[in-house]
Amino acid sequence: MDTILYSEIVRRTVQLPGDRKKAKIVEIVARRGKTHWNAEEIMIESGLIDKDGAFYPTEMLADISKNGDIFIKKFVAGKPEPKIRDGIYLSNLIKRPVHDSKGRELGKIYDFEIYIGRNPWIVWTILVNPIGLSPTKRRLRVPTKNVHKIQNDKVILSTAVKGGDE
Repeated sequence: MDTILYSEIVRRTVQLPGDRKKAKIVEIVARRGKTHWNAEEIMIESGLIDKDGAFYPTEMLADISKNGDIFIKKFVAGKPEPKIRDGIYLSNLIKRPVHDSKGRELGKIYDFEIYIGRNPWIVWTILVNPIGLSPTKRRLRVPTKNVHKIQNDKVILSTAVKGGDE
Protein backbone atom coordinates (compact mmCIF):
# COMPACT_ATOMS: atom_id res chain seq x y z
CA MET A 1 0.00 0.00 0.00
CA ASP A 2 1.28 3.47 -0.87
CA THR A 3 1.13 5.18 2.52
CA ILE A 4 3.00 8.00 4.18
CA LEU A 5 2.93 9.43 7.69
CA TYR A 6 1.36 12.82 8.38
CA SER A 7 4.60 13.93 10.05
CA GLU A 8 6.48 13.18 6.80
CA ILE A 9 4.17 15.36 4.70
CA VAL A 10 3.84 18.41 6.92
CA ARG A 11 6.53 21.07 6.48
CA ARG A 12 7.69 19.69 3.13
CA THR A 13 8.43 22.33 0.54
CA VAL A 14 6.36 22.62 -2.60
CA GLN A 15 7.21 24.70 -5.65
CA LEU A 16 4.02 26.34 -6.84
CA PRO A 17 3.96 27.27 -10.54
CA GLY A 18 4.70 30.94 -11.09
CA ASP A 19 5.59 31.49 -7.44
CA ARG A 20 9.15 32.35 -6.48
CA LYS A 21 8.59 31.99 -2.75
CA LYS A 22 9.12 28.77 -0.85
CA ALA A 23 5.85 27.11 0.05
CA LYS A 24 5.18 24.42 2.63
CA ILE A 25 2.34 22.07 3.42
CA VAL A 26 1.18 22.99 6.92
CA GLU A 27 -2.18 21.25 7.36
CA ILE A 28 -4.37 18.45 6.07
CA VAL A 29 -8.15 18.70 6.38
CA ALA A 30 -10.19 15.49 6.33
CA ARG A 31 -13.87 14.61 6.19
CA ARG A 32 -15.44 11.60 7.89
CA GLY A 33 -16.58 8.88 5.51
CA LYS A 34 -18.48 5.68 6.19
CA THR A 35 -15.37 3.52 6.61
CA HIS A 36 -12.48 6.01 6.82
CA TRP A 37 -11.57 9.70 6.67
CA ASN A 38 -11.02 11.36 3.28
CA ALA A 39 -8.13 13.85 3.31
CA GLU A 40 -9.54 16.19 0.71
CA GLU A 41 -7.66 19.43 1.24
CA ILE A 42 -4.19 20.60 2.17
CA MET A 43 -3.14 24.01 3.42
CA ILE A 44 -0.02 25.46 1.84
CA GLU A 45 1.72 28.54 3.25
CA SER A 46 4.08 30.57 1.16
CA GLY A 47 6.59 33.11 2.38
CA LEU A 48 8.61 33.27 5.54
CA ILE A 49 7.29 36.50 7.04
CA ASP A 50 3.77 37.14 5.76
CA LYS A 51 2.78 33.44 5.60
CA ASP A 52 -0.06 33.66 3.13
CA GLY A 53 -1.93 30.39 3.48
CA ALA A 54 -4.48 28.85 1.15
CA PHE A 55 -6.35 25.55 0.91
CA TYR A 56 -5.92 23.31 -2.14
CA PRO A 57 -7.49 19.97 -3.11
CA THR A 58 -5.27 16.90 -2.73
CA GLU A 59 -5.87 16.11 -6.42
CA MET A 60 -3.39 18.91 -7.17
CA LEU A 61 -0.47 16.76 -5.96
CA ALA A 62 0.59 14.01 -8.34
CA ASP A 63 3.31 12.33 -6.32
CA ILE A 64 5.21 12.56 -3.07
CA SER A 65 8.58 10.91 -3.36
CA LYS A 66 10.48 9.43 -0.44
CA ASN A 67 13.37 11.89 -0.91
CA GLY A 68 11.14 14.83 -0.08
CA ASP A 69 10.17 16.18 -3.49
CA ILE A 70 6.52 17.02 -4.05
CA PHE A 71 5.29 17.03 -7.62
CA ILE A 72 2.27 19.01 -8.78
CA LYS A 73 -0.03 17.42 -11.34
CA LYS A 74 -2.27 20.42 -11.92
CA PHE A 75 -2.45 23.79 -10.28
CA VAL A 76 -5.68 25.37 -9.14
CA ALA A 77 -6.26 28.59 -7.27
CA GLY A 78 -6.20 28.21 -3.50
CA LYS A 79 -9.01 29.37 -1.26
CA PRO A 80 -8.58 31.24 2.04
CA GLU A 81 -11.11 28.94 3.75
CA PRO A 82 -11.47 25.17 3.33
CA LYS A 83 -14.54 24.04 1.40
CA ILE A 84 -15.12 21.44 4.12
CA ARG A 85 -16.91 23.31 6.89
CA ASP A 86 -17.01 20.39 9.31
CA GLY A 87 -13.50 19.21 8.50
CA ILE A 88 -11.08 17.44 10.79
CA TYR A 89 -7.81 19.39 11.08
CA LEU A 90 -5.22 16.69 11.69
CA SER A 91 -2.77 19.02 13.45
CA ASN A 92 -5.43 19.76 16.10
CA LEU A 93 -5.61 16.06 16.98
CA ILE A 94 -1.89 15.57 17.64
CA LYS A 95 -1.31 14.92 21.38
CA ARG A 96 -5.05 14.58 22.00
CA PRO A 97 -5.99 11.73 24.39
CA VAL A 98 -7.73 8.65 22.98
CA HIS A 99 -10.34 6.83 25.07
CA ASP A 100 -11.95 3.48 24.37
CA SER A 101 -15.71 2.88 24.50
CA LYS A 102 -15.48 2.08 28.23
CA GLY A 103 -13.90 5.45 29.04
CA ARG A 104 -10.33 4.21 29.65
CA GLU A 105 -7.56 6.43 28.34
CA LEU A 106 -5.38 4.46 25.93
CA GLY A 107 -2.80 7.10 25.10
CA LYS A 108 -2.25 10.16 22.92
CA ILE A 109 -2.25 10.59 19.17
CA TYR A 110 1.23 11.11 17.75
CA ASP A 111 0.74 10.60 13.99
CA PHE A 112 -1.55 9.46 11.17
CA GLU A 113 -1.00 6.98 8.36
CA ILE A 114 -2.29 8.39 5.07
CA TYR A 115 -2.91 6.38 1.91
CA ILE A 116 -1.89 8.58 -1.04
CA GLY A 117 -2.46 6.05 -3.83
CA ARG A 118 -5.74 7.63 -4.90
CA ASN A 119 -7.63 10.89 -4.63
CA PRO A 120 -8.87 12.03 -2.28
CA TRP A 121 -6.23 10.68 0.08
CA ILE A 122 -7.41 8.42 2.89
CA VAL A 123 -6.46 8.87 6.54
CA TRP A 124 -6.16 5.15 7.19
CA THR A 125 -5.00 4.79 10.80
CA ILE A 126 -4.39 6.86 13.89
CA LEU A 127 -1.11 6.13 15.65
CA VAL A 128 -1.37 6.28 19.45
CA ASN A 129 1.40 6.34 22.07
CA PRO A 130 0.24 4.38 25.14
CA ILE A 131 0.10 6.00 28.54
CA GLY A 132 2.31 4.88 31.40
CA LEU A 133 5.89 3.69 31.55
CA SER A 134 5.36 -0.05 31.14
CA PRO A 135 7.75 -1.52 28.54
CA THR A 136 5.16 -4.16 27.65
CA LYS A 137 2.73 -1.60 26.31
CA ARG A 138 2.96 -1.15 22.57
CA ARG A 139 1.97 1.65 20.29
CA LEU A 140 -1.51 1.31 18.86
CA ARG A 141 -2.67 1.53 15.25
CA VAL A 142 -6.34 2.45 15.35
CA PRO A 143 -8.31 2.46 12.08
CA THR A 144 -10.19 5.72 11.58
CA LYS A 145 -13.41 3.73 11.11
CA ASN A 146 -13.23 2.93 14.85
CA VAL A 147 -13.47 6.59 15.89
CA HIS A 148 -16.90 7.21 17.37
CA LYS A 149 -16.63 10.85 18.39
CA ILE A 150 -14.10 13.70 18.35
CA GLN A 151 -14.51 16.05 21.29
CA ASN A 152 -12.60 19.21 22.18
CA ASP A 153 -10.51 17.40 24.78
CA LYS A 154 -10.43 13.76 23.59
CA VAL A 155 -11.13 11.21 20.87
CA ILE A 156 -13.55 8.40 21.73
CA LEU A 157 -13.41 5.02 19.99
CA SER A 158 -16.47 2.94 19.17
CA THR A 159 -14.86 -0.31 20.32
CA ALA A 160 -12.50 -1.40 23.06
CA VAL A 161 -8.92 -1.87 21.84
CA LYS A 162 -7.04 -4.93 23.07
CA GLY A 163 -3.45 -4.24 22.06
CA GLY A 164 -1.00 -2.69 19.64
CA ASP A 165 0.85 -4.03 16.66
CA GLU A 166 3.57 -1.51 16.05
